Amino acid sequence: METVNRNIHALLNSIQKCQVYKDFKKQEAILNKNPELAQRVQHFRAENFKLQNEGDPENILAKAEQLARESEELRSFPEVNAYLDAELTLCRMMQKICRTLTDGIEMNIPRI
Repeated sequence: METVNRNIHALLNSIQKCQVYKDFKKQEAILNKNPELAQRVQHFRAENFKLQNEGDPENILAKAEQLARESEELRSFPEVNAYLDAELTLCRMMQKICRTLTDGIEMNIPRI
């Protein structure tokens, strides 16, 4: 397990040094210069996460439409747009890493 832990820390270090992560942190710092806007973005992200993971079937369409309008409004700010794009790129990289790990371990984990 010691070797696994050492390699996990090496992976974390590699991620933190890669350009995708650096770009995300840069955009995060730019967004955080406007605390009110940053708070709105964090609220939007939380609501979007809830919709994707706990979607209330009765209200899902209305909530999705509301979030789409809010996304359009927030993305009119260049710093929000850059932050959300950088976040998406980082999330996709993390998904690829997780997929590579699960594909490499023979546990027969079903894909969703």
